[in-house]
Amino acid sequence: MDLDAIRAQLAASNIVDTLQPFAASGVAASEKPAAIGPLAPFMWSDVTKVGPPGPLEDVGCFLRDAWKDVCEAPVETCGLLGGEGMAKDGGPPDRLSELHGLEDQSKGELDVVRVSGLHCAFALVFWAHQQAVDFKPNMNMTAAGQKGSSHSEDLFSLMLKAVNLSQQICRDVRNLAFDQYACKKQGLKGTSTFARKLSEKLREHSAGLKIHINGVMADSIGLSTGGA
Repeated sequence: MDLDAIRAQLAASNIVDTLQPFAASGVAASEKPAAIGPLAPFMWSDVTKVGPPGPLEDVGCFLRDAWKDVCEAPVETCGLLGGEGMAKDGGPPDRLSELHGLEDQSKGELDVVRVSGLHCAFALVFWAHQQAVDFKPNMNMTAAGQKGSSHSEDLFSLMLKAVNLSQQICRDVRNLAFDQYACKKQGLKGTSTFARKLSEKLREHSAGLKIHINGVMADSIGLSTGGA
């Protein structure tokens, strides 16, 4: 879905969003034990939300089931996370700058690991999934149109950017040329079969998550064509 189109629809309908500010995860801070491991500050606990039946549950179950294996995977075998200047020498694009931009846009709510490409991509999807579980835009038709983007638009945009960046990083992890660059120029070990396979599964689940996020936003402003 095009964000500009959504903004145009919002402006035309004089809609204002009353969604509460987004949180860093779907669990109250008082309920969360201290996070440890390569995915910190994120963690999966007994109270982490999997999501309702459908795409969210599918993604949530995948993240839950893969969490332990991802945490135990040696970071030096999980793909290089592209940084500034790497592309000119045959390495991956500068994903770190994109990540910094997302974190700035989130105003401190998003804090993602950088230890490897896989761990970063996995954490991005986890964050977006937890936001999507609670993403229920409440559009108030009685309020006047507002200037600039609403909170819901900001969160919508941020979730999609996070998932898109995750998918790009997943492709980087599976790229053989980038793997050779990581070994020769960065001193890393070759990307493991585990990291390659999980990156592809993560990319596939991310596609379903994007469809769900787009659908929720479309339904909230009456753009959905999937039902009455």
